[in-house]
Amino acid sequence: MLIGVFFMSSMDAVGKLLVQADYSVIQILAIRGMFNLTILLTWMVTHGGFGSVKTKQYKGHGLRIIFGLLAPLLFFMSLKTLPLAEATVIFFVSPFVMTALSVPIFKEKVGRHRWGAIFVGFVGVLIVMQPTSGLLELEAFMVLGASLSYCAIMLIGRWLGTTESTFTIIFYMTLGTTTITGLASFFVWQPIPLEDVGLIAAMAVLSLAGNICLIRAFRVGEVGVITPFEYTGLFWAVTLGYLVFAEFPAAHVWTGVAVIGASGLYLVYRENRTKR
Repeated sequence: MLIGVFFMSSMDAVGKLLVQADYSVIQILAIRGMFNLTILLTWMVTHGGFGSVKTKQYKGHGLRIIFGLLAPLLFFMSLKTLPLAEATVIFFVSPFVMTALSVPIFKEKVGRHRWGAIFVGFVGVLIVMQPTSGLLELEAFMVLGASLSYCAIMLIGRWLGTTESTFTIIFYMTLGTTTITGLASFFVWQPIPLEDVGLIAAMAVLSLAGNICLIRAFRVGEVGVITPFEYTGLFWAVTLGYLVFAEFPAAHVWTGVAVIGASGLYLVYRENRTKR
């Protein structure tokens, strides 16, 4: 989870560079998907052929493709104007949603301490969004939509992981999202310099490596246990936002970070205490 979060945070920073250069998010996702699909097909040919992606879970993969398209599309669209750290903090509603949904979906036990931490975490997200300030931005709702889509991706991946390999889960989502964005990109395509193609290639490698790490984490660990480690993404978002974009979070963002981080660390503390 720690390694995967670092890769995904780095990919977000590269993606923000590209959307601020006025490239269409659909075009970026299409090119990134082509790189990823090439890597996956190469691995498939050298490790057993197309038999390695046999599946009967077409509905599960289909749902994952839909949410796998919505999550990056909404998130990268928001990054055009929203600072990286602020977008990431709002996105961190996802660990609380996943922990809550793990109860009805996977029958995991979430006690009153975890529920309390979930509530506090939502408060932290609201502090960042400032719903009573009159300045609530459309981009903030885009990030929320991306966060909920990400929850669906991870939970469906955990469900599929009981019968499907990590490679199969990643392959079908990559194939589906690349096909859709590839067709849609014909309507928004614009020339792109070679150095920017290199940035998208870097996004592809980072996203593929990050997804592999995250899916593996969700296959072997309880949702309520491993999701708190996603909070390391807050550190990377603030650091990369400052170093790459000279963005320094406002006071209310730091307050939200503190509240969300504290609730996440409390979840870790309670889990360790329970294990002992």
